[in-house]
Amino acid sequence: MHRVAFAVALLVTIPACRQGFFDPTPNGTGQPVTAVEVIGRNVRMLAGASNAIRVSFNPKDPSARLRIERSGSTGRVVACPLRTIDDPLPPVDHCIPDVPAGVRENLTTSGLGALALVREGGPITIEFRIGYEEGGRSLAIRFPDVPRPPGPSACKDNACNPVFELQPVRGGAFTAAGRWEGGDAKLELLEGRVLARELSSTGIPYRIAATRSGASRLSIEARLNAPSEYALTLTNIGTADLRTIEIDASWP
Repeated sequence: MHRVAFAVALLVTIPACRQGFFDPTPNGTGQPVTAVEVIGRNVRMLAGASNAIRVSFNPKDPSARLRIERSGSTGRVVACPLRTIDDPLPPVDHCIPDVPAGVRENLTTSGLGALALVREGGPITIEFRIGYEEGGRSLAIRFPDVPRPPGPSACKDNACNPVFELQPVRGGAFTAAGRWEGGDAKLELLEGRVLARELSSTGIPYRIAATRSGASRLSIEARLNAPSEYALTLTNIGTADLRTIEIDASWP
């Protein structure tokens, strides 16, 4: 029995070492590598390059990992790596022509600093997850619209409005600003398991770390405490759709 246990332990240890599991400075860089993930939920997609969802981030190397979930299976979602959020879309052969739901895809380009998601087909909403080795913790996200909510019961617990997180959380100063065309909105930072929709299961409200409501442009600041979870939300509180939205955020 002791020999079998030792053999199993050895088989587990060898692949872990190969993957840099025990290496505090993997890849031989001399600097610790931290994997982070940007998450966006309830982000609406409309057809056409002019309505592309664009996300800028700060990877340490020229690659990122993308996974999406989508509300409809028809049509395509094209993913293109960019250097900056303002770059024109690259040729089609530099993009992923259709990102399958629930499948992780790799995006690579020299100087990678952003990506664009282009819809071919009817409107859908998506959840996206972008993972990369951290080079910084500031983000910019552009998306085409946030429709007027159909009603409070249909959209309770952030079921309709866009929600964004950066994981893992660190303690320190957080800032965010939102701009758009259209009516009034609420920009809010919530503390709690918002992505898991904990309010629906427990009935306990999330703590509001920062909030502002009104016309564009809104900005908020907060102090984060790790390891709590925080989610940045934008809610349409007016009578018209919000259009051409851009949100900038900096996590500690």
